[in-house]
Amino acid sequence: MDFLDRIQQKKAEMITTLQELLAIPSVEADPAGPDAPFGREIARALEYVLAWGERHGFTTKNLSGYAGHLEYGTGDELVGVLVHLDVVPAGEGWRYPPFSGTVADGKIYGRGANDDKGPAVAVMYALKALKDSGVKLGKKIRIIFGCDEESGWQCMKHYFKHERKPDYGFTPDACFPLINSEKGQMALKFEGDATVDGDGVVLQVFTGGTRRNVVPEHAEAVLLFPDHEGLERGKAAILAQGIDGIEAFVLPEKNQLKVSAQGVSAHGSTPEQGDNAVTKLAQALAPVEGGGSAWAAVRFIRERFGRETNGRGLGINCQDEVSGALTLNLGVVRTEGGKIWMEVDIRSPQSADHETMKEKIAAHLPPYGLEIVESSMMAPHYLPADHHLVQVLLQVYREETGDMSPPVATGGRTYAMTLGNGVAFGPGFPGQPETAHQKDEYIAVEDLMRCTRIYAKALYALAKEE
Repeated sequence: MDFLDRIQQKKAEMITTLQELLAIPSVEADPAGPDAPFGREIARALEYVLAWGERHGFTTKNLSGYAGHLEYGTGDELVGVLVHLDVVPAGEGWRYPPFSGTVADGKIYGRGANDDKGPAVAVMYALKALKDSGVKLGKKIRIIFGCDEESGWQCMKHYFKHERKPDYGFTPDACFPLINSEKGQMALKFEGDATVDGDGVVLQVFTGGTRRNVVPEHAEAVLLFPDHEGLERGKAAILAQGIDGIEAFVLPEKNQLKVSAQGVSAHGSTPEQGDNAVTKLAQALAPVEGGGSAWAAVRFIRERFGRETNGRGLGINCQDEVSGALTLNLGVVRTEGGKIWMEVDIRSPQSADHETMKEKIAAHLPPYGLEIVESSMMAPHYLPADHHLVQVLLQVYREETGDMSPPVATGGRTYAMTLGNGVAFGPGFPGQPETAHQKDEYIAVEDLMRCTRIYAKALYALAKEE
């Protein structure tokens, strides 16, 4: 296949393209105008890939900054590949600057290298290789670039109001061999008053996390004690528990103690792979807990979340054979304006009922002075293993790698569910560490090239002239 040779010839160019795309810090921000609904940087990332498409002879379209596409081929049927250009915040502690695209030890580092800019570049060059080789296609291939995947998916809602939905396709936003079962997702926001009651320790600040779908790697609290002796006793009691990652510092302000918790970040769909700093901090503060609704909220975290990620404390733990067990991530907590609020991400198996789960959770909140103030739900997604799309993609993957593993289920949510006839297909290979949403996110150069080969062969198999 001539197009595979063309891919290898573009290796250096592909690396440069990915570096330039990674250099754009496309984290969601406030709207920056009618064509930048998710902030100027995300709009700039979309403009970058569409300009690349125009330079290389593709048909392109920008849908008011919500999303865009580039297209090649002819025919009535449409094969879609959905990627996203937005990224989660970088966080701290990176080995290399997170928006530098540094190449070291055969890896390209940067926020989005794996999720999802690296795969986007792989698909772009896969399609370019098909186009430049002149292979005959009987269908159109469209790469659709979303800009709000890490937050609210308004990008896809807007896009499919104005454009037809592909007949089938995939999203390179998970792992190989192929994801044909995605759990349902429920996002909840709890809120309550943060008042003080009595003469005990006052909880002035409790904060941690950056995004609902990211396991918090840092959290901190500021406590006000009635007197210095109480502060010293409280500090000693907190540290005496021996909880890993907990530190306490006396502040210059009178009788104030800052307690910090260090955890390990992970994707919100696999919270068991991380170490939640928020729940760890709630546990650490137990010996000094005072009265009032702010402390009640912290007690809620300790008693109903604890250090587990299966939802048992809220009575919602469940599992099934198709998609495995429910997972729960407490991603964000803040105290501000006399309120305390927290954001929770739940990934539920195919058999779970979201409304029933929400009712069970709501029943646990009143004793802690909390209520659900926001909620959203996404249904699970599943394509059977004998589906034509699944079979074609598995065959391509197996021919390229020799790996005969079956399709797998995931707690991650991808654009595949917006397609209906869609699956998640790469970029992670079996046995590789997960770096999405973590510091030092990277994609190996050779994996980038291997993905591009797989995607080129997959697109050809799906769209070739019969």
